[in-house]
Amino acid sequence: MMSSSELSGLRAALRLVQRDLDGYPRVESRDQPAEDGDDARRPAGVPGAARLQLVGTEQGVFVALPDGQFWPAGAGPLPGGTQGAATVVAVATRVQECLAEILWHSWPRCPDHDAALRPEDCADDAVWSCDDDTGHQVAPIGRLAQSGSSPLVAPSGT
Repeated sequence: MMSSSELSGLRAALRLVQRDLDGYPRVESRDQPAEDGDDARRPAGVPGAARLQLVGTEQGVFVALPDGQFWPAGAGPLPGGTQGAATVVAVATRVQECLAEILWHSWPRCPDHDAALRPEDCADDAVWSCDDDTGHQVAPIGRLAQSGSSPLVAPSGT
């Protein structure tokens, strides 16, 4: 069972990641091919207005979509006892897994390379780093929209 201060830290971290999600432009999904010509299963983009949430289960606390769906595999439940940047990185990782595994959407993308961004703890700051060969830092988590670059939008037909 997590303490109220641990849950408070997870909620604060989720607010930072949600800020990045809210500021991310809606784009057509590049990640999920349409099956049998059925575009109805394709997500229109990251649901920026949707509020992610934390859900508690017997296995632990997870990040969930607004409808309550969550991904229990991958990195697993959120860790208790972490603080600061480590908590933000853990929450951001679970958000990425939830979006990827349930919605088949890779979020966020590098504005310069269109490579995936990954959350990292860098000198006690939680940052989004590009997953390309350069591995450059794009923005602190919670300030992706203010990074000065616009994320690439997939060209139509891809």
